[in-house]
Amino acid sequence: MLRTLAVSVQRKPVTPSRAAALLLLLALTPAFAKTPQHSVRIRIINAQTNKPVTDENLNVALRVDQIGSVAMKTDKDGIINVDTGHATIIRILSNMYGDCRSRGELYTNYSIAEIQANGITTGNLCSNAKSKAKPGELILFETPKTYIPTYPAPPASSATTVPVDPAVTPKEKP
Repeated sequence: MLRTLAVSVQRKPVTPSRAAALLLLLALTPAFAKTPQHSVRIRIINAQTNKPVTDENLNVALRVDQIGSVAMKTDKDGIINVDTGHATIIRILSNMYGDCRSRGELYTNYSIAEIQANGITTGNLCSNAKSKAKPGELILFETPKTYIPTYPAPPASSATTVPVDPAVTPKEKP
């Protein structure tokens, strides 16, 4: 019975081309291996200029129940690389700049799995600037706090005003 299971193995000579192919296969194996990612790349863009924000200290929280957050500095390209560990959500708040997200999106818990799979671009109420996030990237639009948008003239008020004469003093009650 053991004879039927035995397989004859032929030994082929190892040629330099076979050795090179084997080394190449071993070298490329880590590139194709599926390893869990534990980082997110946050890219901060100035909504007015569409250029990177290089001097922001973004507040980053990695848990829903985290009361405080950690201020993280952008690099020269407006990017913050965050080691997420085993966290499942990330929450961000601007610090030195004005956040361009809508009020409802300010305290959003972004899924780290969604960021890693597809990327997320946050809302932008400050301008028409748009950018497509790459997998593993979270894009946030901000504007300098000194920027005050100009609007057309305010609506006319229907309230009437009574002119005040500073010479007339109100009567005192006894």
